[in-house]
Amino acid sequence: MTQDRATDRGGLSSHILPTSANLVGACMCAIPLVKLLPRTGWASWIDEVLLFASLLFLASASLSYASIRTTGQAERLENSAETIFLAGLGAVFVALLGLALNLA
Repeated sequence: MTQDRATDRGGLSSHILPTSANLVGACMCAIPLVKLLPRTGWASWIDEVLLFASLLFLASASLSYASIRTTGQAERLENSAETIFLAGLGAVFVALLGLALNLA
């Protein structure tokens, strides 16, 4: 692996870490707002999906931080952080889709 590629990989972790941390906060703020909806249909599970997404973002942020701090397994940790981050984005998409169908 060349030095340029290693620098690029570290750059990805430096983007995943703050973004994941911000999305943990956004999901945790959205959960009480969803609790204000009537507990029928889609609204009964949107808060659980958002909680799951926040846990995924927390894991992604932790792995991203670990990849910045370590050298031996940095690429593997960063790839895992990226995969988990994308899964968290998918969970947020499902929650938003459920919210849109609930409000329609």
